[in-house]
Amino acid sequence: MSLLHDVKSIKGGPVSFAFDQGGFITAQGMISNSPVSFDKVSYVKEMENNLLSVSQVCDKRHKVLFDEQQCYIMRKDYKVPENMILMTEPRCPIWRTSHYVKAAAGHQAFVSKATEQESMLWHKRMGHLSFRKMNHLVHNLLVEGVNVKGFHAPDGCVPCKKGKQSKRPHKVKKHHSIDTPLEMLHMDLFGPVN
Repeated sequence: MSLLHDVKSIKGGPVSFAFDQGGFITAQGMISNSPVSFDKVSYVKEMENNLLSVSQVCDKRHKVLFDEQQCYIMRKDYKVPENMILMTEPRCPIWRTSHYVKAAAGHQAFVSKATEQESMLWHKRMGHLSFRKMNHLVHNLLVEGVNVKGFHAPDGCVPCKKGKQSKRPHKVKKHHSIDTPLEMLHMDLFGPVN
C-alpha cells in the first residue's frame, strides 16, 4: 500500500491465488517511478507479493523482457531486432483480460518463425500468395500440411515484382512517319511473346 499514490477505496471483485483461498480488491491507486507510471493498480490485502501485469505494461507501449534472474521493462522506443526473435504469438483478448497464448484446440501455443528459404518455398507452393495472406491461412488453421509458422521475406519475390511491374509509356513522337492521309501504320506494341 505504501507504493501507491492517489488511492481510492473500492469494492472490487475476488482474486484467486495459486495455493491460497484468495482475497478481494479493496483499493486502486497509481504507482510511478518517474519514467514509468501505471494507473488502476489493484490492492489486495491478503496478497503477500506484488504482481506485475505484462499486458498492462504493454498497454503503455513498453517492451518487457524476462531472463533467469529478473524482468526488464524497456523504453517505448526500443526496437527488438528481427534476427533475435525465435517465436511469436499475437495478443488475443479473452474475457476481461488479454493473454498472449491461445487456448484453441489443435493450435500451438507459440508460432515459430520460418526462415527466408522456407517462407519463399511455401510462397511458391501457394501460388505466389502474399505473406500476409499466408500467415492468415496458417494461423487460422485454414490449410493442412503446413507447420504453424510465421512467414516473412524482406526482399520479396522477384517473379511477383516482375509480374506487377509496368512499362513506362512511349515517348511522344516529334516527327510523323506518315506522309499521306489514311496511310496505314504498323506498330509492334506488345511482344516478343513466347
